[in-house]
Amino acid sequence: MSAGPPRARIVAAFAAIYVFWSGSFLAIRWAVADVPPLLLIGLRCLCGAGVLFAWLGWRGALERTTRRTWLTAAIAGTALFVGCHAVLAWAEQRVPSGEAALYMTTIPLWLVVLNAAHERRSPALRVVGGVGLGILGIVVLTGGRVHGGAFVSRVALIGAGFAWAAGSLVGRHGARPESTVQSTAMQLLAGGIAVLIGSALRGEPTAWSPAMLTPRSILALGYLIVCGTVLAFGAYTWLLRVSTPAAVGSYAYVNPVGALLLGWVVGDGRPTLRTLLAAPLVVAAVVMSRSPRGPSAKNVTSRRKMVPRRERAPAIVSHRAR
Repeated sequence: MSAGPPRARIVAAFAAIYVFWSGSFLAIRWAVADVPPLLLIGLRCLCGAGVLFAWLGWRGALERTTRRTWLTAAIAGTALFVGCHAVLAWAEQRVPSGEAALYMTTIPLWLVVLNAAHERRSPALRVVGGVGLGILGIVVLTGGRVHGGAFVSRVALIGAGFAWAAGSLVGRHGARPESTVQSTAMQLLAGGIAVLIGSALRGEPTAWSPAMLTPRSILALGYLIVCGTVLAFGAYTWLLRVSTPAAVGSYAYVNPVGALLLGWVVGDGRPTLRTLLAAPLVVAAVVMSRSPRGPSAKNVTSRRKMVPRRERAPAIVSHRAR
């Protein structure tokens, strides 16, 4: 029986998405001050794809692709980087980075619901309660306002969470290369092209020049390409193969804590009373959504005791969402 990936590799992958994506919200906030939002995400994706393809080519590890694998990459990449990242960059022109990160805590809720639909099973009552708490948290966070650009941005962020979850599950279940790195690069390339088409239709490239870049935006763009895309997104794609969607989605309620603290430290918005009230509601909703399937935790524990140590998979891989 396979023992699964090494625990150290899994821990490192989770650390990458926890740490690097916590800083990505502030990096986007800084970068969009000098680069149009869709152009920013398109450059981020294409540069990340270029780095990964170059690395694969240097190692002689490029695999043959098919129309089905490219179709999966196109659908997943468009949902991930047009439906989520491009919308996130656009919204962060109006919404502080920490608050934008808090909206992304809806991603695990969407992951659980969409995965349940894919597997044709009903979510547990605990999950339904978690969705209700999440909706309540968003209502508190928006303050019930139904007008103004900021409100539209907040609604768009909720949709961005759905798009990220949908794209993640398409990439998880669709046809793909054996190489996680190549699968990641293909999604980045397809998504980057789609975002740049949208950017061109909005006229962003003609109204922008590289001379508009400042040292801060260059640093932010470099961080997004290397840390947020090549390292963190590559780790995320791999974790979706070796862990459960709910466990991988846990990054979405770790990131807001880091983003809020980082944003407060650098002066990018202070947590308001509404944010402080909404945060525990949304986080509690995500925790509740990680409901177990099948046998109770007690039964699973008792059965694990009967399995020889050498046959056990790493705990974080075999862990069922609670």
